[in-house]
Amino acid sequence: MEDERFHARPFLAPSVSQDYVLQMEPVDSTASTPPPVPTTSTDTTKGRKNSADVEVCYPYPTQRPDQHSTLETEVLKSYIQNTKDDETSDPDYKLERQLTAKLDDLLDSGQKAPSSASRRYSFYGDHVRDPSEVNKNIDRYTFYSAELGSLKHRSFRQLLMMKAPTDDQETVADLLMETTSWWIDIFAPSNEEMRIISKIFRIHPLTTEDIQAQESREKCEIFQNYMFISFRSFNHDFNSPEYLEAVNFYIVIFKDGVLTFRFQDLPHPHNVRRRIHQLKDFIHVTPEWINYALIDNVTDSFAPLIQHTELEVDSIDDLVLVLNGSEQNDMLRRIGSCRKTVMQLLRLLGPKADVVRSLIKRYEDKAKEINYNNIRLRESAATNGNTAALGTTTNNTTATAATAGDTTIPEQDEVKVHHEVTLYLGDIQDHILTMLQNVNHYDLILGRAHRNYLGQISIELSQAGNTTNEVINRLTFFATVIVPLNLVGGLFGMNVHVPGQNNDDLVWFFWIVLGMLLYVVAMVAVGKRTGFL
Repeated sequence: MEDERFHARPFLAPSVSQDYVLQMEPVDSTASTPPPVPTTSTDTTKGRKNSADVEVCYPYPTQRPDQHSTLETEVLKSYIQNTKDDETSDPDYKLERQLTAKLDDLLDSGQKAPSSASRRYSFYGDHVRDPSEVNKNIDRYTFYSAELGSLKHRSFRQLLMMKAPTDDQETVADLLMETTSWWIDIFAPSNEEMRIISKIFRIHPLTTEDIQAQESREKCEIFQNYMFISFRSFNHDFNSPEYLEAVNFYIVIFKDGVLTFRFQDLPHPHNVRRRIHQLKDFIHVTPEWINYALIDNVTDSFAPLIQHTELEVDSIDDLVLVLNGSEQNDMLRRIGSCRKTVMQLLRLLGPKADVVRSLIKRYEDKAKEINYNNIRLRESAATNGNTAALGTTTNNTTATAATAGDTTIPEQDEVKVHHEVTLYLGDIQDHILTMLQNVNHYDLILGRAHRNYLGQISIELSQAGNTTNEVINRLTFFATVIVPLNLVGGLFGMNVHVPGQNNDDLVWFFWIVLGMLLYVVAMVAVGKRTGFL
């Protein structure tokens, strides 16, 4: 019976909403066939498909014995042999696109798709970097191996065709098929490049969609032949207006190697390569260790920022109640800027603990599974040994036991590797939790400092109001004292008879002035006694 592979073909439904429908069609292939879906007795129309065939997206077919665990070798060889610069001009390529279109076709900004299906924006308010704006002349693809070092090129095809510095002058494509613990770092891949990478490495369409749409949610997803990790970093350029903005970083971990995807410049890949170069004589570099090193470097990059934030928070907490006058004008701005940094740190660090926890659980489950398989192998070997003791052929028993022993040894090494990586990831989890606790503590201190600042401003305003009231009270009292004096003085300036007007001496004048002085002294004494002065 001829095998079939099911592919998704999107077509535009003839409706006003222009929704995309994923229809599953069989295409001849050498892959194994998914289990058929039984049809109901009511589906008697000739050529009509069961609705389950249209709605179900089947997983990748079961791996064949002669198939590579990570790569689609036939697709890889075909891609290398096709040296055309413009793949879209190939009629066979266009026919293949029509027959094997996947979910990530909806993300193609080059096609005239309806705006309702476009995903060139973030659902979470994050800034999405358009890959078409990236300089294509830089080395966007980097192949790294602990034994060979780094090989870089601006084209993925040319990178695969590059000669590695080995005795056999193997290409990078040969190294991908023959070696383990390789690492390819990819910067700003286009949609066409993502499609061919997904075909070669058998990446699920959902993973391709997340990478192309630059989904910002940090997560750890388990697929049939790889793990997909989204772990965000931040913009490290202090002079950039986007400093501290979140930057998406994606890691795809296979059994043989690692793929990383990013759409902005990040120092983490270079730092990890330098770390591996320094430690390659003391450690066994595996895909799990590369993944740990990347996550650890992203996590450690927050440490200097948190240390700087701690110094700023301590400075604000010490000065908020000491500064006065014009020195306080800058304090509110410093508090607001520091709280913004703390909020960004909380947003970036919050989901990371869950991602690392999921990774630890995955490795623990994998180690338990391997141990369980080892126990089953030992029990099988013991059963075969008992059968041999009862009269079965001894050679078969010895061969079975030897096979069981040979199968167990590498699995024990794998358990050991998983245990070590689990310990390392536990250390990263401790760092993340510690940083989260510190940042939450800084947020509380800044909140208290903000309240203290506002309280001090309120106290100063109240004090200024009290001082104004005291001055107004004194002025009012002085006005009360002066008004009678003005009245007496005004009488002498009027054309009326005043006491002593007909006398030639100034006795009356001095007595009047003395009376006014006595009145002022008496009123000042009353003001002191009553608190007006």
